[in-house]
Amino acid sequence: MTAPTAAAIGPARTARPGWLPPRWLVVTAVLVLALVLTDAVSQAVVPFIRRDDWPFLLPPHTPFATSVYAKNLSEGRWLNWAWWVGVGQHSTPLTASLTYVTAYVVFVAGLWRVLRPVDRALHWAVDALLGVTVFASALWVQLLYWPGTLTPSVLIAAAAVWTLPWASRTRPRLAVWLLLATVLTTLTYPPVGVVLFLAAVVQLRTRPWKDVLLLAGGYVVAYAVGVAVIYGLNGIFFGHLGLKIAAWRHPNPIHDLHTLRVNAGRFAREALRLGSALWIAALVGIVAVVAAWLDRTIRPLLVRLVAGLAVVVALSAAQTVVTGVVTDPRGELWAWMAVLVPAALLLGGAGWSPRIGIACLAALTVFGVLTWRANIGAHQQTRSEYAALVDRATVPGPSGTRRPVVLYQDPAQRATSKGSIMAGTLRMMVRQAQGGVVPRWCAPAECVRIKAAGTQVADLGSVVGVVVPPPPAWI
Repeated sequence: MTAPTAAAIGPARTARPGWLPPRWLVVTAVLVLALVLTDAVSQAVVPFIRRDDWPFLLPPHTPFATSVYAKNLSEGRWLNWAWWVGVGQHSTPLTASLTYVTAYVVFVAGLWRVLRPVDRALHWAVDALLGVTVFASALWVQLLYWPGTLTPSVLIAAAAVWTLPWASRTRPRLAVWLLLATVLTTLTYPPVGVVLFLAAVVQLRTRPWKDVLLLAGGYVVAYAVGVAVIYGLNGIFFGHLGLKIAAWRHPNPIHDLHTLRVNAGRFAREALRLGSALWIAALVGIVAVVAAWLDRTIRPLLVRLVAGLAVVVALSAAQTVVTGVVTDPRGELWAWMAVLVPAALLLGGAGWSPRIGIACLAALTVFGVLTWRANIGAHQQTRSEYAALVDRATVPGPSGTRRPVVLYQDPAQRATSKGSIMAGTLRMMVRQAQGGVVPRWCAPAECVRIKAAGTQVADLGSVVGVVVPPPPAWI
């Protein structure tokens, strides 16, 4: 008698691979999770709008609103003005915020795709972690409160990052992509162009060094072209070939060794300020950089990233040294890329590198999510406080009509930039609740009565007085 064959017993069993969720499902689930974890959904649905963003959501000649067109002379954001002409002035805070957040989600999905290892498939959980880390930039959260102004820049970023893989296939395509992306972001919000440049550096990680050097040089040239376009437009429409930098930015054009030292000191102090804001993320980034340097398979990619960052920092330093103008930390979007990309590169490394990369991404995610929640939570608390005052002040009377609202602010606070910013924010919230009627400052006699009432909302008979709260700690 012979032993039964495998055919007689039946078909041989094969090990079933673990379930792999579809790619689209992972991306969708991660982005929805990121919106909830970071509390971005709150800002998207019930937005807090900063004072200087309101003009980009209002029709022209609105009382107490600065001219969007005139801002081109001092800032050169001509595409933001064009967006306002066609879309912004017809928008509401809700539609503007939803558009901004949607564009940001699309941008994150594209950048997430660029940062994945090219020669290794990630476990879906690791891939999801990378996606959340990309979303939770501890700097980008600070831009959510200017959707009217900054939506064009995020739309450009989303389109650029999704077309980057296609454009990078040939040098001519990449040159056109770099020129368009850099010039357009220079005409909207230049820090976004820096992120796109660094994304392109990562995209070229398998290309010869010559291509990376050409990319770096091309970025500097494209940025210069963008500045030249701004100067030209200002020369044509304002008769001034250049930018008239606003006084509140404290310009200090270089003209001797003293101004050189002063401006260099400003750059150094701003760098320290950025480091203090991101010191936890910076420590994680240092760990990732050291691990990437020790891994010979990743070291060449890290060196390319460092070269790209050197170009960015040098350009930022040159701007401050020449003009004296410093960039607020929220504008240094490249700093999150500086700590994120080394950790992402480790996922494609050898030995312990992927595990170290996962640990670094996890730490950055926790830091980023907590930063988002704290930042949005503080702004939402202020919005709720102001909204409660506005609701009380604009309640219709028995006849169904609303009485005019007048504002009072402590003179000491009114004289400060922070006080002025918050008063302007409250004024525009009242305007929105009153169907376009902008509240005025109280007359001297009204101010005395409002102060004597000792309440945030005072009934003065013919008008309603509202006391502007002290500036919040976050401003």
